[in-house]
Amino acid sequence: MKHLHLELETPYQVTPLPLSNGQAVHRITISADEGSARVTLDPNICQLDHFGDTTACTRIATRFFDAKLSLLEVRDGKRLFAIEPQDTEQPSLQLVLHPERHCPAASARLLVLDMAGAIKAVVALEQLPHT
Repeated sequence: MKHLHLELETPYQVTPLPLSNGQAVHRITISADEGSARVTLDPNICQLDHFGDTTACTRIATRFFDAKLSLLEVRDGKRLFAIEPQDTEQPSLQLVLHPERHCPAASARLLVLDMAGAIKAVVALEQLPHT
């Protein structure tokens, strides 16, 4: 796998994403470096301004888990990765990276799977700003 360093996040989901492990979250963040990743699950409910940006949010503890990224398939420049948690109680997720076109930002999607492995939601991922 070529060098992979990503900081990606789903936009805030007004309707929580139901996960295969029974949890529901409003935002998911993926930090990946080479073949390892940390996935953060955020259940907090937020208020939105007129532009759809989050303002005040509840302060429920976010949860995270460590995972391995495994390349499953490459087609038309797109790469599909399994996000394999170390703990089997974590949700089933996959990551799709699109080929870099003429912009430096990563183009990616998160696939939320059910217990049988069927895709239940497709969510665009945004690159987190560099700090």
